[in-house]
Amino acid sequence: MLDNKISNRTEDRHKHFERPTTQRPPSMFNLTLWAIFVSLAAGFGGYLLANYILPSSNTNYFSVDNLGRNINVDIDQPMVDIGNQHQKSIAGVYKKVATATSIGQTIFSQEDFLGGAVVVTSDGWLMTTDQVASSENVSVVLGDKIYPVDDLAKDEFSGLVFLKIHENFLQPINFQLTEDLKIGEKLFTSADVPNSYDHSFASSYLSNIHYAPDKYLFTDLIDYYIKISDPAGTYASPYFNLKGDLVGLVYYNGDDQTLLIPAEYIKQSIKNLLNNTERPKFGVRYVDLDNNSGFESKGSLVYHPQLVAVAYNSPANKAGIKTNDQIVAVNNDAISGYRTLTSIMQNYRLGDKVIVKVLRDGEEQDIEVSL
Repeated sequence: MLDNKISNRTEDRHKHFERPTTQRPPSMFNLTLWAIFVSLAAGFGGYLLANYILPSSNTNYFSVDNLGRNINVDIDQPMVDIGNQHQKSIAGVYKKVATATSIGQTIFSQEDFLGGAVVVTSDGWLMTTDQVASSENVSVVLGDKIYPVDDLAKDEFSGLVFLKIHENFLQPINFQLTEDLKIGEKLFTSADVPNSYDHSFASSYLSNIHYAPDKYLFTDLIDYYIKISDPAGTYASPYFNLKGDLVGLVYYNGDDQTLLIPAEYIKQSIKNLLNNTERPKFGVRYVDLDNNSGFESKGSLVYHPQLVAVAYNSPANKAGIKTNDQIVAVNNDAISGYRTLTSIMQNYRLGDKVIVKVLRDGEEQDIEVSL
């Protein structure tokens, strides 16, 4: 009996000193953290699956439905985004069309479309080529507005034409330096479309960064173009890189090749336009030894088989430049494959004096020329 009482007291004492459990039901905070972790893990797994396991494509397909016309475009999304930003800077040049009397508005057709143009100044100057417009008798469509041309200026060296419209606060384009171009670089173009507020897009690849139009060149005319892989396009259509910088404007040479007037010469032309200055004249026909195979010598050889190599009464003629002179530098700026005689001379203004370094009969001479 005594043992039973002792036993009961011991059990009561054990129950009295029993420690409470430390396990608690999960809180809402812990459940939330766990849900976030699972979501992140699932998302990362999906990323790995999409990029490394399933077939991938850089192409984005989309359709624009405007006025009952479907335009299917196969183009990378970054190009589409940049192209949309450039819609305010890219215009269309059209033949002048009479106003439709019944609606009091001009309506253009595809047959009226002459080519493209791009905004180069905020106060209304646009740039196109002489293959699109040679007079002011054209109309410019920019956004949803139609403008007459108030003034026109032409650069004989490059074939660029500038059109002035009465507008302010326009959005000019940016330019890419020619030295930064790479063969195989992807380019895209945006062009105005008749009867549509939206533009059309197309892509191409850069196939030649220095395409010479002839084996005999002239310092007073453009000496090279940029060649792209797309054989079809729009006159004066602008081509951009993936940063949105202008690489050049389309210019056809009659050989079914799509060439671009380089941004290097475009910038010089715009500078002359804004400063109301003229390109310099040098007056030399030459062979580009750096960009032709088989020549050990470098520079530019003053030579032409049919025409006078040094134009009469030109700055070069007055300074004493002669046929078969080998010009190797201008103001210590060495002639090379990327720095041609023409491109170097076009960096100067009318009236500038330069020192032309020539090799004549094996001897080096410095000749001062007033451009």
